[in-house]
Amino acid sequence: MEEIPSTRDQIVQGARTVFAEKGFRASMRDIAKASGISTTSLIFWYFKDKEALFLAVVEESSPLAQVQHLLSQHPGTVNSLAIIRELVAVYFKVYSNPLNRQILFQMLSHSAWHARVQALLKDQLSDVMADRMVRVIVQGQSEHLFRTDLAPDFAAQIVLGILFAMITRWHVDGTVPWSETVVVDNILALLRPSPR
Repeated sequence: MEEIPSTRDQIVQGARTVFAEKGFRASMRDIAKASGISTTSLIFWYFKDKEALFLAVVEESSPLAQVQHLLSQHPGTVNSLAIIRELVAVYFKVYSNPLNRQILFQMLSHSAWHARVQALLKDQLSDVMADRMVRVIVQGQSEHLFRTDLAPDFAAQIVLGILFAMITRWHVDGTVPWSETVVVDNILALLRPSPR
């Protein structure tokens, strides 16, 4: 049996569609229409203002939020190779949807002038890079699965940078020339130590 989305979820989904197309200049009337609700006042029952709704959409759509969610499921000791595979799988799943790619680039374009979006991205980046992803790399290095000649934070940046570049190409070209398996294999080839 299919689960019926809550009104809040309907509003967020409608807002995602409208914000992806129009960015923050989208009107609350546009959002209500896309959400399938008859009045904008219902939006304000769930969200203080348009900025709060935009932040909710940004928070859920940020690639860093996807990474945070995945890595938070693996506290403590991690299986580094499995995490890299899961991470690539999450990016393929989330960003195969063009709407998610559009939201990502709207979010990034708004971060320059929107202090709360910028702060959210900065917090997510700090959490992912300085903590969670670095732990994955350190674990892989301690197991001699990953190169030790790269600083863990630099290696983490390489992985996330490759994935972000892939999303950018996907957004611009409408396709990615590599399969999920090829992306995983190439990232791991960059991280693995050279055979002696």
